[in-house]
Amino acid sequence: MNLQGLLNGLTSPDAHTRLQTARVIGMLDETAALEALAAQYQVETVSEVKASLAWAGRRVQEAWKTGYTTLDAIFKHFHLDYELQAEQDKNEAELLKKMQHDAEMQLLRERGGKSGNMAAGMLIGGALLGAQGMVMGAMAGLTPGAEVLSSGLEERPQIGQKRIPPTRPADTDIRMMVRRLQDDPNPDKRRKAAIDLGSISNNPAALPFLAQTFVADADTAVREAAQRAGKLIYWNAIYWEMEQSGAIAQELQRRKTAAAPPQPPKTSHPAIRRIQPQETPAAPPAPPPSQISLADILRKAEEKRQQRKK
Repeated sequence: MNLQGLLNGLTSPDAHTRLQTARVIGMLDETAALEALAAQYQVETVSEVKASLAWAGRRVQEAWKTGYTTLDAIFKHFHLDYELQAEQDKNEAELLKKMQHDAEMQLLRERGGKSGNMAAGMLIGGALLGAQGMVMGAMAGLTPGAEVLSSGLEERPQIGQKRIPPTRPADTDIRMMVRRLQDDPNPDKRRKAAIDLGSISNNPAALPFLAQTFVADADTAVREAAQRAGKLIYWNAIYWEMEQSGAIAQELQRRKTAAAPPQPPKTSHPAIRRIQPQETPAAPPAPPPSQISLADILRKAEEKRQQRKK
């Protein structure tokens, strides 16, 4: 069962189907069906169905206010968000490394005009070691979302958990599990039946039965297990369908693009050329605006270090 199947069920000529569908939507907190629930409520003529539409509408509206969506739940449950986070971490690390490289090159140009390339290299090393904390803090402040790194702008450890693939929705016989879910006097056994329907059967045909239990069972733990099982079945069915159609790959790419950090402005730096003994070194070009603060920090740190040595 997918979203379109739910929407079709809301407008079915059969009142019992409309009733079951409203309960399923309410159990699933399917915010994409909110407008359809409201539209059907306006034209519904069967009082029991109308009451279920109102109940489902209230639940879904509350879920919508929290920002819940089925797609976000799928990304979280099946660890697709870890793939996005790994990509974001990689992009951030590359951006920070580029900023460090640009800062070092800027300092090299400034020192190269006075003391030559070899001496400038020695000064760069001392400046970087003496002002490491200041540089890292400045870089973190200049880059939204960047963390203050301990040293070297190394990449953060990758998240260990991996993306969970979907499984094909099943059409297994669920009659025995449904019977226990609905008729067993022991709430623990009813709760176990709900869990089995979600984890073992993986059959979308169980959704109406789980929704009925979610609405009517007297035990809170049983109702919670029924909702959880229903969502697991529904999420997997949607995920499987999107994986087969290529929609998951497209959504992953869209989210990766949206989460990518802004790129620093491109600047054209003149190549550093070897200064001849008799040649008067030209004044170094003014640093781009995005690097002025970093160069100042490094230069001041080196000047303070030299003063302390005297």
